Amino acid sequence: MEPAPLLEVRDLRTRFQTRRGVLRAVDGVAFAVDRGETVAIVGESGSGKSVTAMSILRLFGRTDRASIEGAILLHGRDGGVRDLLTLPEPALRDVRGREIAVIFQDPSASLNPVFTIGEQIREAIRRHRPAEAARADAAAVELLRDVGIADPERRVAAYPHQLSGGMRQRVMIAIALACQPRLLIADEPTTALDVTIQAQIMRLLADLKAARGMGLLFITHDLALVGEIADRVVVMYAGQVVETGRTAEILARPRHPYTRALLECRPERHYRDEGEDERLLRPIAGAPPRPSEVAPGCRFAPRCPMAEARCTAAAIPLIELAPAGGRASRCIRWEDMP
Repeated sequence: MEPAPLLEVRDLRTRFQTRRGVLRAVDGVAFAVDRGETVAIVGESGSGKSVTAMSILRLFGRTDRASIEGAILLHGRDGGVRDLLTLPEPALRDVRGREIAVIFQDPSASLNPVFTIGEQIREAIRRHRPAEAARADAAAVELLRDVGIADPERRVAAYPHQLSGGMRQRVMIAIALACQPRLLIADEPTTALDVTIQAQIMRLLADLKAARGMGLLFITHDLALVGEIADRVVVMYAGQVVETGRTAEILARPRHPYTRALLECRPERHYRDEGEDERLLRPIAGAPPRPSEVAPGCRFAPRCPMAEARCTAAAIPLIELAPAGGRASRCIRWEDMP
């Protein structure tokens, strides 16, 4: 009998009520994250990646007018299972930070500018680990050292504006790790960073995950990053999962036209006869549909070079290609892809 996954998302549907009607931001998403595993959710802006992450911990305010359906099952160390969508708010607050922590893409918006770095780390420790409150100062320094911040004894007294963007992101990681969570959700944590700092943050996340045995849910639009860090990939488009499987298989041979299009968007170096070289981009024609304007059938069909009449005739399910490996595609022409 296989061990239960750490987190299981089943038929997740997140909708927002607006003046223009209901927006179906996430529509029937399902995936799982095992202990010690990295799962990447990939897609263009507006595909539903971040809304999926926020739905897991119900991080929407009352003004968002969000409705979340489905099941989000968190498997405990003792074998117990809790559905995070049915937990009362006080119980869910205990899960946030202590068992599941989140790193958002903009540390400047997440860190409080009027409190020092140390105060913000200590707050997380005192909230979720009261027994260790007496040594929270020492723990804050140690966490900053763990995430690679030099001179942590001095930096712990700094304010967010006194740190660089890369250092602020490391502080966010330190806060997320303060309560030793079992699952870390990283929502495009390297978006605002230059490529050198981006690589450092990626290595840091991989090292911390391996050292602590955490599960990692990594959200990105960059397939190049996926190849470096993820064990499995979930490709989303217009609120749905369109392809999923092991990272190496998907990068080597995608079985959905959208996944292939994302791969072809990466710049490639081509050489001319004169010996000079140029970087070429192959953008995806068109734009993703708005959540309120989703048409029947395949949602990628209006942008797909392989689309035919039957692609838009009826809703297309996620087709299992290799059940043992979890490979699936939401494309009825997946066998025709080269």
